[in-house]
Amino acid sequence: MRNTTSQSTPGINTFPTPTRRTPLTWTDNITQSVETVIAQRGSLTPTLSMQTTVIQASAFALSSPINGAFETQLDVGDKLIAGDVIGNIDGNEIKVPVDGIILSLTPSGENVPKNYPVAIVSYTGFALNVEAENYLKTLPESVALHAKFQISNGIGPTESIAVVTPVTENSEDMVQQSFMPQTTTLQCLIGQDVDVKPGQSATVVISAETRKDVLILPLSVIAGRQDKGVVTVLKDGEEVQTEVVLGASDGAYIEILSGIEEGDVISSLPPNLDPRRNS
Repeated sequence: MRNTTSQSTPGINTFPTPTRRTPLTWTDNITQSVETVIAQRGSLTPTLSMQTTVIQASAFALSSPINGAFETQLDVGDKLIAGDVIGNIDGNEIKVPVDGIILSLTPSGENVPKNYPVAIVSYTGFALNVEAENYLKTLPESVALHAKFQISNGIGPTESIAVVTPVTENSEDMVQQSFMPQTTTLQCLIGQDVDVKPGQSATVVISAETRKDVLILPLSVIAGRQDKGVVTVLKDGEEVQTEVVLGASDGAYIEILSGIEEGDVISSLPPNLDPRRNS
């Protein structure tokens, strides 16, 4: 698990953004200095950490990586072993990450769009569900995800064997069994050899591939956390509140997609917490 007392930050492959004091001259000719950070480029691992509980695993979806004709030689009810190929689209294989049983399968030869759930698979075991709508918005489609979990007063940290998209059964379909992917939820599957019980509390940390050479700032200097925020840029002795577009975060730092440039001097106090503005 992450050591929150350390001065280094997991996911940041550069030194933390240094603070310094920058002089500012106000209109009454009084000069004060404020702590600042410098916008810099570095590496960042998109990370989501959340408290959740152990539950029985739901069935999960395997989706098409591209649009095209889905080809398969399997049938509903077939048993799968982790790594088995359930089918392909134009040579792009779709593999199951864990042992399971096929509950639903798109007919072979059927044309499907990208991201279509071509198969629904059941896994016999436990899992940890995490609401991840905002986190997923910052990631590219079909990104590989990894997860670790720590059971409260129990085992861990332990690797999840797979991170998948769970499904719920569509109760409105009275003709045949059908499923609906929970596209804003991630399900972290727990290995069958891991000793857990339903209802146990756990902390889950999900991470994606590290992004390199991106513009980053500490979260602490930004007012706002989702999509857009505001920072105070210091330039030529003046403070300018500036809107920034936000990307992925590792919990300590966040990617800046636009609004400021590398080397800009930013006040360490976010605009909404600056006592000089709130007095």
